[in-house]
Amino acid sequence: MRITKLLLICMCCLIIAPAVRGQVANSQAQPGVLGYLDPHTGAFRPVPPASEEGTDSAPLATFGGTITVTLTVTVKSAGITKILCTAEVSVLDAVTTSPRFFSESAIATGTTKTCKLTIPYSWALATQSSDMMSTSYSVNGSGATGPPERTSSLSPLDTRKVPANGVTTSLTASVTI
Repeated sequence: MRITKLLLICMCCLIIAPAVRGQVANSQAQPGVLGYLDPHTGAFRPVPPASEEGTDSAPLATFGGTITVTLTVTVKSAGITKILCTAEVSVLDAVTTSPRFFSESAIATGTTKTCKLTIPYSWALATQSSDMMSTSYSVNGSGATGPPERTSSLSPLDTRKVPANGVTTSLTASVTI
């Protein structure tokens, strides 16, 4: 009987040992190369090392101001009673490693034939001295009910270097719909 108990205890230890060993924390990771296997060619492709710079070292400076766009609309299409005007100003900050795109817009609606749109902006730019901002507009005309029946757009209306901080830029255009 003693031998049976002893054999039973040994068998239990042998069965439980792999489960207990699986719970032990892994030892230190083996050195290797991080990468992936290309399924098309069967070749191993190592992951390129991360850039040490991370981001551009150029300091950012905030440039803010206001763009006003005045659109004088001449309506020649029959049935148009409502006008919807939109204007957008955008700039691409030409940071070398990761260019950034900024965009601001304004919308004006009504039955008048003149739209005055004011677009305030504030951009943190690294390359303001060489950045160009572009302004465009779109005018939609519709009847009393229904979707726009006529659209007139211009892009760009104006392109210029980003002005100094605090400058108001006034633009005008005549539009026929």
